[in-house]
Amino acid sequence: MELARKPICCPKCGSRPVARIVYGLPHFSEKEAREVDTGKIVLGGCIITDDDPQWACVSCGQQIFKTKK
Repeated sequence: MELARKPICCPKCGSRPVARIVYGLPHFSEKEAREVDTGKIVLGGCIITDDDPQWACVSCGQQIFKTKK
């Protein structure tokens, strides 16, 4: 699924929140831990490519890619 902007709710299931995916090895502060707990961010793993999704639904896991220009 591709979209130009981060959606407010999931286009597949309609749930909120849709989280930003963070790639790499994050250094967890209390702020980042809260963002994972509240669904503001999702961990995307350490392997990064040129074609990775930008956002994911916290409820159903639908991954959303940003439309390339």
